[in-house]
Amino acid sequence: MTYHVRFHPLVARDLEAIAQWIIDYAGSETAHRKLAEIEQEIASLARTPHRGSIRDEIAPGLRVIPAARRAVIAFTVDDDAKEVHIHCVTYSGADWVSRSRGRIL
Repeated sequence: MTYHVRFHPLVARDLEAIAQWIIDYAGSETAHRKLAEIEQEIASLARTPHRGSIRDEIAPGLRVIPAARRAVIAFTVDDDAKEVHIHCVTYSGADWVSRSRGRIL
């Protein structure tokens, strides 16, 4: 069964900030490639939502997975609704814990 992937409204801003950071550091071609890798990892959660490290100590049901070598995707799974909720995407050591808590609670 395939799950529907939903995004917290601020995830778009997360991805824009990641793109700008990578553009400034490594150029637009690298930014495009890294964002594509992140987006591919997010899309794969529709098929395999129950993976990643469970981080209940941060928020109930929170899971995290790495992407594009330096990104972290934080999400929860709603099995009743068959949905994956993406709460934040961070890159290069950004504070995904605080962002996740703030967006879930």
